[in-house]
Amino acid sequence: MVRLGWLRSPQSIEVRFGTSRAGAVDVALYTMASVDGVVAAHPEVDWEQLRGVEKGQRSPLASLRPATTPARASEYPANA
Repeated sequence: MVRLGWLRSPQSIEVRFGTSRAGAVDVALYTMASVDGVVAAHPEVDWEQLRGVEKGQRSPLASLRPATTPARASEYPANA
C-alpha cells in the first residue's frame, strides 16, 4: 500500500538490535486513521478476496500500478 501511494509514514524511529549500531534499522510508523481510511478510500479493491490470501500467495495488490504522483522525499522524514 505504501508502494501504491495509499499510505505515507509521517514518522520513523530507529530500532537497535543488540548493543551495536550496526544492528539498527529505521521502522516506519503509521497512524491508525490513515490505515483505517484505506478501505473507504479504495472501494475498487475486493477487500474480502485480499483478506483471504493465504501464506505464500501473491497479493492482488501486487498487480496494481503505483500512484501517478510520486511522494516527495520531505513527506518521509528520516527520523522525526
